[in-house]
Amino acid sequence: MEISESSLSVIYLSRALALAPISVKTNKEGVVTIKRSKVLTIYSIILCLTLVTLVGTGFKDYCKVKFCVNSSTLQVVTALDVGMVTLTFIAGIGCGLCSVKPTQQLNMRLRKIDETLHFYVNFENDRFISRILAIITPIMFGTIICFDYFVWMVIGSQHFLAATFNWYLPYYGIYLVIIGSHILYANNALGLGRRFRRLNKILKYHFLLDEKRLRKTWVNNLSSDEEHSSHHEFDRLRNQHSKTRVELLRLLVDNYESLYKCVEIFSNAFGFAALCNLISCMLHIVITGHFMIIAIREFSITPQTYSQMMWIMMHIFRLLLVVEACHKATVESKKTIQIVSEIKRKTVEQSLAAEFQKFWKYLHTYEVRFSVLGICDINRTILTTFSSGIVTYLFIVLQFENTLYL
Repeated sequence: MEISESSLSVIYLSRALALAPISVKTNKEGVVTIKRSKVLTIYSIILCLTLVTLVGTGFKDYCKVKFCVNSSTLQVVTALDVGMVTLTFIAGIGCGLCSVKPTQQLNMRLRKIDETLHFYVNFENDRFISRILAIITPIMFGTIICFDYFVWMVIGSQHFLAATFNWYLPYYGIYLVIIGSHILYANNALGLGRRFRRLNKILKYHFLLDEKRLRKTWVNNLSSDEEHSSHHEFDRLRNQHSKTRVELLRLLVDNYESLYKCVEIFSNAFGFAALCNLISCMLHIVITGHFMIIAIREFSITPQTYSQMMWIMMHIFRLLLVVEACHKATVESKKTIQIVSEIKRKTVEQSLAAEFQKFWKYLHTYEVRFSVLGICDINRTILTTFSSGIVTYLFIVLQFENTLYL
């Protein structure tokens, strides 16, 4: 996970939700040290075991509140639903516990990249995006929790007190951790995307616009009687300047390679959590959508139906949060290929042309992808796959509407 000044709000939220059991220390020389925090590690393990145990033991109380009659089929479906939520919760905390070394490698590379892109960093904008993720998303989830809690309080007044402490509080706590894992994943993907965008700005400024800017500056400094020798002097100045541009280009190539490896490190470290999150989103959209369709078809619009509508909107938002963040980063990395192709076509210096040819081949060989354990890539194409899968499963599940009822 990225640990920087701009993402402090997300880091603090992740620590509170047991997703980031790490300590960060900065010495007098400004060197940042990232280590595993024993206190936060113990906190993560205890919180995980406690919530999973409470949810497991409180499932019967939850069934008493939710189901007025004994429906074994409905209880099995709900058990699968709860089991997927619990697995996603364990995966999020587990990846956080096992990601200390990948986090050290990731941030070591990111610090070196940020030193190169220093003049293109916008800390205020980066902080604003991280704060929006860390504040607005939990507020949205808190609103849904409050409404859902009120609905079930009205429905099950008899066993509600026991279910509140044995089920609702731990279950909502698990969901809050899952939302936090989505925020953490999206913030890291957006951070990598910002660095690709800044690298593209440097490429445009120093290689697409540089020669025009250099010629304009040179001509403006000439007097009228020196214009006849301007072309020769400009060629000399351009050749001298191209030496520094070759060095800059090699540095940018190294930065791109390092960013590519950062994406790999991040995808491998949090791949299992991302897989569970995506499956959880798809499963919950199917189940919640099924109950909502039944209520609409039977014209029984109740507060519980509105609660399900809010939950399905939250699941869609969870899915889009991860997919859009990864898609934006991937798009920025693909823009690099377009920029390099345009520069390669316009460059006349042999030294620069040779370096851009190497860079162009590297870009086509190593394509930036946010993958889920190598199973699939996280981009907008996954939304089409999920949409068709959700519609298919809804048609299948609706065949059992005589057995599955609210």
